[in-house]
Amino acid sequence: MPERFRVHNVVNGDVTGTVVQAGEVVVQAGRPAPRQLPASPSRFVGRTSDLAGLADRPGVHAVVGIGGVGKTWLAVHWAHANRHRFPDGQLFVDLRGFSPDQPMVPAVAVRGFLDALNAFDVPPDPHAQVALYRSVTADKRLLVVLDNAADAAQVEPLLPGGSSCTVLVTSRRQLTSLVTRWGTLQFRLGPLGDAESHDLLVARLGAVRVASDPEAVRRIVRHCAGLPLALAIVASRAQTSPETPLARIADELGQFDDEDPSNSVPAVLSWSLRGLTDAQSRVLGLLAAAPGPDIGPAAVGSLTGSMSELQALERLCLLERKADGRYRMHDLVRAQVRVEDVEAMRRVVDHYLHTAHAADRCLQPHGSPAALPPMSRGCRPEAPADVDAALAWFDAEHQCLLAAVDTAAEHGWHDVVRHLARTLTTYHHRRDQADADIRTWSLTLHERTRSPALATSHRRLGEALARAHRYPEALTHLREARVLAEQLGDVYQLSHVHRALAWALGRQDEDVKALRHAQENLRLSRELHDTVSEAHALNAVAWFTARLGDLGRARTFGEAALAAQPNPEGEASCRETLGYVELRAHRPDRSIEHYERALALRRAHGYLRHVASTLERMVAPLRDLGRDEEAEALSREAEELFTRLRR
Repeated sequence: MPERFRVHNVVNGDVTGTVVQAGEVVVQAGRPAPRQLPASPSRFVGRTSDLAGLADRPGVHAVVGIGGVGKTWLAVHWAHANRHRFPDGQLFVDLRGFSPDQPMVPAVAVRGFLDALNAFDVPPDPHAQVALYRSVTADKRLLVVLDNAADAAQVEPLLPGGSSCTVLVTSRRQLTSLVTRWGTLQFRLGPLGDAESHDLLVARLGAVRVASDPEAVRRIVRHCAGLPLALAIVASRAQTSPETPLARIADELGQFDDEDPSNSVPAVLSWSLRGLTDAQSRVLGLLAAAPGPDIGPAAVGSLTGSMSELQALERLCLLERKADGRYRMHDLVRAQVRVEDVEAMRRVVDHYLHTAHAADRCLQPHGSPAALPPMSRGCRPEAPADVDAALAWFDAEHQCLLAAVDTAAEHGWHDVVRHLARTLTTYHHRRDQADADIRTWSLTLHERTRSPALATSHRRLGEALARAHRYPEALTHLREARVLAEQLGDVYQLSHVHRALAWALGRQDEDVKALRHAQENLRLSRELHDTVSEAHALNAVAWFTARLGDLGRARTFGEAALAAQPNPEGEASCRETLGYVELRAHRPDRSIEHYERALALRRAHGYLRHVASTLERMVAPLRDLGRDEEAEALSREAEELFTRLRR
């Protein structure tokens, strides 16, 4: 295990057996082990010898083969049959290595696994997260399924530490370097045999119908070339047309004879698509082009204007409805049927933008809402009702939102890109997704001319980089924003840039420099008569003054900030600053009074990350007052909240 990380378990809020020092890794025990496997494939047939040889001992095992040959079905079926061997859980991720969309970045999958494993104190650096993941998994008996990998480079960061885990990788490519570097056991999955293909048709169509025309069945089996995906599509077409003789289906498939089995799925798809209505073809093509790995029902409505064709597409195995109600399709289907419709794409991107804006207003109700671009005709955005609903929506749609940003950038909808980045910022902050924030704000730096929008982009990107502890890059962008604001004479922007610089420098313990920027933020806020910004600036000056040890002046600025704050969230921040001042002044009773008021405001506001942080800050003054049981209770609650947020 790398020396940097020492892993401890937390049971009922207590670290077992040792004292945890700052920077050590803690994982929450007593929490449910991750169970991320998709549902086991129905009507799975054959593959007896393949199943017998798959992962009979721990290690890394790769299943490779052409698209549609059933690699995922085999891996998931085996995983369900053997999950009792992995008491610490099962992790699953679709790496989308051959999807029409961008393959998943390994860092995203690593962070998802860390959240599923309830890791605390997750570092922002992706390389450090990989090291933490290996440390956390070193002594566990886990099954990790890495589906649809593009290459070994996408897989290697996701390999757990230790030797007690089993990893199943599926890919359409030979993963030679995994074999060389990691001793991976790799085998090629071939097509089903004729008997197994026959059995799959029996499982789908019933023995009576299959037995009614053995010759037609033999021809169907030959045309499908033993590929389960092709067989499933043909069987679904036959199921939805029970009056169509199997001989006619075989005749139609005969038009696509080819010696190469890899051409079987495209051929069957081409045949199957001819039987769709115009409306079904249109909906399928639009869904294939939709941004993201899947799509929710409400977004389908904005994209296609109709939900009536979905059941038919499901029955034909061209579309899959998952347990959570979202829709997705096999990437071979997506590549074959995808159509470009700029108006429909703009509708679904607008759906994500306007719903994200409404959700963001739930997360931060104070302040003036931004003016969005006009909504496309036919767009039907959602309206999350409260903070929990907004967070749930962001969680479900996050990958689609990031893809929507990419789509908007590709089409040159720069105002949409900027507004999507803005609406995602609060969510990314709450979910510790600084890398995602960096990605979205980076796409807004398209402006060639110096403008307030470009200054905002540099400032927001600098703030995101600072949250990711990438301070040199952060300061570069923040200073560029400062130069732009000064050249444009944009005093409002300049005020906010100084506030961001103070915050970024403060995170590096550059308190003297940070205080100067906070003081400049205060001066400009007063010049603008911006009372909200002035209150925040007073609080920042109080904080950095306290950090530098001048507690009397810090208290004066803190009390002035408290008196000027117009909203509860701002009051809570001021109370926390004053709580810190009084703690440093050895007045824990006054400190806890401020913290208790701040906690009440944080709870009422519903910002769980701030609640957890305030709980943590209350521990020290409570201990100073001898209220150890209360301190322990609050410490446990803070740990539970941080776990909930990271999950």
